[in-house]
Amino acid sequence: MEMRFEYINDVLVAHVQMFLDQVGAENFKYVLSERMKEGEKVVLDLEKLVNIDNYGLDALLSAAQRALENGSEIKLARVSADMQIVLDITRVYRVFEIFPTVEEAVASFQGAEA
Repeated sequence: MEMRFEYINDVLVAHVQMFLDQVGAENFKYVLSERMKEGEKVVLDLEKLVNIDNYGLDALLSAAQRALENGSEIKLARVSADMQIVLDITRVYRVFEIFPTVEEAVASFQGAEA
């Protein structure tokens, strides 16, 4: 699993690539935990995520738990229609705010600070 990172207005944007499955999930958890600083605002851009399984869902929930523990916050952006169905069925959507664009997700953090 590949991830690309960038900062937009002091928000860490992680562009998740391809598969969040049994193999990719462990790598995702490791890379994100190494990159995410305490108190950091994070947007997971899921536009290029084409497959997620129970390991991937667990990795997302694990990331949310870690963020909660270290005062960080994670939001999701550009979730495909197929991915949204998976998040709805598993009710994972209740854990994350989901935005149609990365820009809207980043802006939502600025709105919370005002």
